[in-house]
Amino acid sequence: MDIKILRVSPHRPDRGFTLVELLVVIAIIAVLAAILFPVFSQAYEKGRQTSCLSNERQIGLAVIMYASDFDEQFPQGLEVIDNQPVWAAEGWAGQCRPYIENVALFTCPSDLQPAMGAHNFTVSYSYNYNMIAEPTQSYVERVTHSPGVAQSALNAPTRSVLLFEVSGVWANIADPREGSDPGGEPGRNYSASGNGLDNRLYAQRRFATLTQNQYATGYLGGRLPPDTALTQFEASTGRHAGGSNFLLCDGHARWLPGNNVSSGLNASAPGCLQDNVPATAGCVGQFHAAGTEAPESAVTFSIR
Repeated sequence: MDIKILRVSPHRPDRGFTLVELLVVIAIIAVLAAILFPVFSQAYEKGRQTSCLSNERQIGLAVIMYASDFDEQFPQGLEVIDNQPVWAAEGWAGQCRPYIENVALFTCPSDLQPAMGAHNFTVSYSYNYNMIAEPTQSYVERVTHSPGVAQSALNAPTRSVLLFEVSGVWANIADPREGSDPGGEPGRNYSASGNGLDNRLYAQRRFATLTQNQYATGYLGGRLPPDTALTQFEASTGRHAGGSNFLLCDGHARWLPGNNVSSGLNASAPGCLQDNVPATAGCVGQFHAAGTEAPESAVTFSIR
């Protein structure tokens, strides 16, 4: 009889990863993270951009409701407060507050500037002060404001800026006159206004040492500030993926890079180019935005 001898192999324990294998896995994870993290970050920022855009649309509805209650005139901001001059259109948010149920709409999710005081709120949006019938320039003249422009005065509401994004601004918007924080430091803080030019964002501040009020739009209209160290712009590009959100005078909002938005005072005629370059008969020059019919920009701070 044949006898078969079975050979049993000795037990071999499970083999672990070698150092090389671990390094390869770690390298693969690092590469995937480098690829995916920016995508996740962009998606998160896109969500904040969309939320900000929604805020502007709802504020736009409030501004239009305000106008309908005031002879079709847009808000004009505050006038003289406690014998102190106020820049044209400052204080627009307090005027519109009765038409807005949720004060959180005034704050962009990407605006990290905290409000100062229990009664102040971060106001991430500024008003185009060309919406004042005759915005003034001199210190003496600015103590008396003209009313807001009438809706009928707009040449192309779909192309004229109403609100734009800013940072470092807060105000007691629960008070229509945007009074100071009760029981807080003296002084007042007002929602801002401006026309898109460097060093022309107007908003009172209580403490001079805090972050300066700044545009969050990036440089506008292709203009570069004369001194980038002292610029009124938060950055050369907007706070949302290189651009920012703008509310137009017809109530719709859109994202745009700063270069596509013409800044400055009202154009003298709808067809005028920014700063009247190249020169056109009947158009004024430096510091003026393009007219609403000029082809050089998508939207403009001019109402003509």
